[in-house]
Amino acid sequence: MFGHEAPIVGKRLADSPRAARRWHGVTHNPWIPIAIASLAWGSAPAATKAVLVNGVSPFTIFPLKQAGGALMVIAALALVGRLPRIDIATLRAGVVIGIFNMTVPTILFTLGFERIPASIGAVIVGIIPLTTILFTHWVVPGERFRLGRTPGLLLGLFGVAIMGWAPVGQASSRWILGVALTTLGAACAGLGGAFTRRFAVRYQNRSLIVVQFITSAVLLSLISIPFDGYAGYLTIDAASLWLIVYMAAVPTVISFAAFMWASRIATAARAALIGYMVPVLGALGGVALLSEPVTLQLIVGVVAVAVGIVFSDRPDREDDRRRAAARTTPPC
Repeated sequence: MFGHEAPIVGKRLADSPRAARRWHGVTHNPWIPIAIASLAWGSAPAATKAVLVNGVSPFTIFPLKQAGGALMVIAALALVGRLPRIDIATLRAGVVIGIFNMTVPTILFTLGFERIPASIGAVIVGIIPLTTILFTHWVVPGERFRLGRTPGLLLGLFGVAIMGWAPVGQASSRWILGVALTTLGAACAGLGGAFTRRFAVRYQNRSLIVVQFITSAVLLSLISIPFDGYAGYLTIDAASLWLIVYMAAVPTVISFAAFMWASRIATAARAALIGYMVPVLGALGGVALLSEPVTLQLIVGVVAVAVGIVFSDRPDREDDRRRAAARTTPPC
């Protein structure tokens, strides 16, 4: 679906080298999928919190959202005649990504957002880049942790730590549990991000996407049974149902497809920057859409995470400049 080793060049583009180069620049520019995934994922906390506020059980949301996302992915691929054939190796890789990158984080994030504001929860998601880069050190061959990223990662982690303090008037135990669940979900998502990077360069992207969505939809549907999640289908209101459809289409399908695209053409560390942008966008969504208060705690956390983006990406920018200089330097 996304992430091509060579640009898609049709008949018209083949006749135009300039157009082919321009299209290659689009398909191989990592900032395009990073921006798409960030905007899509950034809307998830506010949408999730809005459904929870409407009284819908998390265990009703899980199967509806994930099954809807799986159906959308399969329908889109069938429509363009690109349904993949899946071998055993791809199936195993997709199941691993589906568990760690979708199923477990979906459960933990939703349960966490029940207990804390969406804006605060969104900032806590900023721990994903740190955990992704740390797990990548062991999961992805050839991609080691670089000390040059440390200042940015620590600054982002500082912003997340600020979010862990329960404000005056909030139940500390409930707040701490919400922070803990969200943080654990971010750690699982980081591990899933490292696995995504490892497998996205080996296997066909659309095959991995199909397997991970089906895996997550099946697991979440089964998990919801003992918690009576299906009972909520009879009482869910139209507004909540449309929000769940939106969550399936945008923060789930589009964001994960864009992340797979980014993981194929960018290093895991750069693709992980999505996790830094999501808290900023998610916090803004909570304030603008849910009228959540703008607190000093939120401002400090968002600023720390935003500045961390610049510092953590510096080694990759320096690598890009060196490669560009090497390509333009004539051989001796």
